[in-house]
Amino acid sequence: MDMSELDLNAVTAFVAVVEHRSFRAAARSLGVPKSTVSRRVALLEEQLGVQLLQRTTRSVSLTDIGDAFHQRCSQALGTISDAAREVRQSETSPKGVLRVTAPITFAEHFLGDIVTEFLSENPDVRVTLDLTDRYVDLVAEGYDVALRAGPLADSTLKARLLGANPLVMVASPKYLASHGVPKTPADLLEHDCIVYSNTERGAKWPLLVKRKVTPCPVRARVAVNSFMLARDLAVAGLGIARMPGGFTSALEEDGSLKRVLTEFEVPPSPLNAVFPPGPHLAPRVRAFVDLLASKLDAGMTVPAKRRS
Repeated sequence: MDMSELDLNAVTAFVAVVEHRSFRAAARSLGVPKSTVSRRVALLEEQLGVQLLQRTTRSVSLTDIGDAFHQRCSQALGTISDAAREVRQSETSPKGVLRVTAPITFAEHFLGDIVTEFLSENPDVRVTLDLTDRYVDLVAEGYDVALRAGPLADSTLKARLLGANPLVMVASPKYLASHGVPKTPADLLEHDCIVYSNTERGAKWPLLVKRKVTPCPVRARVAVNSFMLARDLAVAGLGIARMPGGFTSALEEDGSLKRVLTEFEVPPSPLNAVFPPGPHLAPRVRAFVDLLASKLDAGMTVPAKRRS
């Protein structure tokens, strides 16, 4: 007989009958009708092809083969019960390995303090951070959480909005003094621009034109896949850069950078924590996402680079 065909409910009913010494008491303990218990035990005997119980109007007793079967089943059910209890206990507090993937620039400048605090509050958790700008398949690659900026593609993944950050266009006072201040998105083709990209050709910035988000061509003087480096190049006067406002706030305050074309800024870009679907979220994942949500908001800022 293929053991996969064995009904675990029938085995549980059989063990309950033996332990309670009656079908009626077993039914009460299992919370099912007596007829259900009788049917399950009969099904088990039919599947095994043996008689497990001797039944009379007054009592129930085990056959020899039933006694041997009961001993093994009782041990097996006890093992299953212990395993279930261990799993429930392990999931009551954060523990184990938390695997997180996040964009490189964002992680380097925002996650350090958050991970430090998370590990301090959760000593039984270990964290693995994979910093990459590529799209990561959480389920296939075994990650618990991914941080993703911008609108999310439709998927079966679950997501939690952590905050939003405006995308702003900035340049140094030195650059603006020598090249002029752009008045419209079309003016960007006459300016040097620092683009976040791996290619200098065909660069476009989505901007709000006549209340509609429109990809606007720009002339890329520098293409770089680091907001921090793009920011520093803008401070050095190499052109206009577009990036999350959190990277520019401190330098705007001290006058190193100025915003341009503010009336054409698109709505703030959302930042989401994304995790695999499932009915239960592991405590380590929930605790990490809760901490992220409490720390990240539209006021996220990166400290200005120190000058000697």
